[in-house]
Amino acid sequence: MKASSEGPRRGEEARRRLVQAAVRVFGESGYHAVGTRDLAEAAGTNQAAIPYYFGGKEGLHKAAAQDVAKVGHAAFEPLLDRVKAAAPASLDRPALVDLVTATFRGLTRGLVGPLNEGYRAAFVMNEQLRPGPAFDVLYDGYIRPVHEAITTVTAAAQGRGAGTTRSVMDAHALFGTALAFLVARHTLCRRLGWDDYNPRRLRDIEDTVVSVALRTLGLANASEVES
Repeated sequence: MKASSEGPRRGEEARRRLVQAAVRVFGESGYHAVGTRDLAEAAGTNQAAIPYYFGGKEGLHKAAAQDVAKVGHAAFEPLLDRVKAAAPASLDRPALVDLVTATFRGLTRGLVGPLNEGYRAAFVMNEQLRPGPAFDVLYDGYIRPVHEAITTVTAAAQGRGAGTTRSVMDAHALFGTALAFLVARHTLCRRLGWDDYNPRRLRDIEDTVVSVALRTLGLANASEVES
């Protein structure tokens, strides 16, 4: 007689619901304002499921961070692969223009796409403001590799080493250009009378970030600089 798989399936479903609820609830309220009762109610599970599956609130918080990091890494994987394959320091100007364009288009697409769904962006912002153990998961899982890739491209365009403080700071400033379209999304929509982003508007946002990056790095053509 075959053993029933109902138990494992039910357990996996409970874990999945708890992680999804944790991303949303921690994203809305932050780690310290949330209790296990809140998390269980949001997931529609028994409160005892949290220590059973995750060892407690901190374990569930880390599991939520791992979920966000997994989505983030997948969103930025094309960017990371492109930079890794390009050997930026050896490129001539036209090739650098192409790489900067692809890099900052990919950065913007990753930030305002999957990471903006399901309270993931809010979860990340909470960890940026009040970093805890979950920030290490996010940082190692996708933030650091993406930041390093942006720094590599920025440094190559400037003719500097990627490990210099100036290169990291300049890359961080350009990262922030794209990030503004995520964290200040509603401000931009209000200013332009948009209901929300759509594919055409997202393309315009990508074009804007790429244009700023090219001008900042001295790679824009003369007509773009003058305009």
